[in-house]
Amino acid sequence: MNTTVPTRGRIFVIAAFALSCFGLLLFFWLAFGGPIPLKPKGYRVQVAFTDASTLADLADVRTAGVTIGKVVDKQIAPGGNRTLTTIELEQRYAPLRSDARAILRQKTLLGETYVELSTGTRDAEPLQEGTTLDEGQVAQAVEFDELLRIFDKPTRKAFQEWQASLAQAGRGRGRDLGDALGNLPGFAENAQDVVDVLDTRRVVLRDLVHNAGRTFEQISRDEAALATLVQRNAELFGELGERRDELAESIQILPTFLDESKKTLARLRTFSLETEPLLRDLDPVLDDLQPTLASLRGLSPDLENLFDNIDPLISASEDGLPALSRTLWALDPTLESAGPFLRQVNPILQFLELNQVKLADFMAVPPSALGGIRSTVPGSKSNGHVLPQMIVTGEQTLPALSRTPDNRGNSYPRPDARPDSFSQALPSFDCARTGEKAPNSTPGCKVSEPIPFGGVTKRYPNVGEAGPGGVLP
Repeated sequence: MNTTVPTRGRIFVIAAFALSCFGLLLFFWLAFGGPIPLKPKGYRVQVAFTDASTLADLADVRTAGVTIGKVVDKQIAPGGNRTLTTIELEQRYAPLRSDARAILRQKTLLGETYVELSTGTRDAEPLQEGTTLDEGQVAQAVEFDELLRIFDKPTRKAFQEWQASLAQAGRGRGRDLGDALGNLPGFAENAQDVVDVLDTRRVVLRDLVHNAGRTFEQISRDEAALATLVQRNAELFGELGERRDELAESIQILPTFLDESKKTLARLRTFSLETEPLLRDLDPVLDDLQPTLASLRGLSPDLENLFDNIDPLISASEDGLPALSRTLWALDPTLESAGPFLRQVNPILQFLELNQVKLADFMAVPPSALGGIRSTVPGSKSNGHVLPQMIVTGEQTLPALSRTPDNRGNSYPRPDARPDSFSQALPSFDCARTGEKAPNSTPGCKVSEPIPFGGVTKRYPNVGEAGPGGVLP
């Protein structure tokens, strides 16, 4: 036993060691949420919770994830149905407003509980220190097992089976799961770009999720088909696993493919710019294409019937087409000799077409004139047939040495001549005698316009042999 008197240095070292231990313990005490000894009390209010069994003393009081106070005391509320909890807020968050809301939440998987608190709005009245927050402002915490109670028994059983299947699927894959969790931060960082794109397309994403629920509902209706699909997918991935070398080679040449695709897309862009004027010119054609397709739709049954029954025609054409070819070659001299004949006949037919009204009158008037019948006098021995006649008399009935002022040159009237709307006079071939305006009350004269015939416009057409291409001389 050492009975020597301690020196001042030893006393100082012992005292310093004791103070350092005390300071270290005080530091850990404060770090774990303990109160500062001899610290004055802050702003305190009371909150009554229905189930605060896991709420410990000095538990955090948070708002929006920020710690603003501590739980300093717990006791049974009058009536024994609630736990009256005293919370102390930091001075800068005090006082609490009367419309503040409180709820118990868990912050760890071990069930550590804290108080989630909203301080209320500025317009609400402040709570006096020591008062109790209204029970209507305290929400009841929902535990996970209570959440499962809202489902019916078949749903809870299905959830239990799902959890059991997850446990079976994860058995022996702890290391893979750990590696996946280790890569999760990098995956989350890279997935930010994807999330940003999805955020801009949230309407489409909402429709996708909505329709995906219906899709899975339809898939789950036929369990046999779903099992077959899963089996086929397993076979597919198994085949991919066996061909991993070919797959790796495909992935290796993918950058080259992408580079070539970029060049191709650049060429397509240039092609699209050059094609845009063509498409703009085709716009009127596309407007007419719709009625054409509509007409083709009506014709399609007949075309379908034609193509269905065209086989006999194809068989017959094997003999018929060579014979037709020989016939056409034999007709070549005949058609060649028909050219001069047609050059003389075609102008006559064109002239008759120009005067088709007169030709129709020439062919219709004689039969109608000869077909005239009148009633006969008994005993006259007449068959009643009559021939209508029209006799025109005037100053020019007999041959005259000179033309009178009312004479009109109508030797070659225009086939489609119509009376003038003002004078009701027909246009004339010439007005050499009277001019456009007669000197007396006789109606004026108007020269008829030239007549187009055979590609040439003349006062009156001359019929002659047509030249090459059907052009008249």
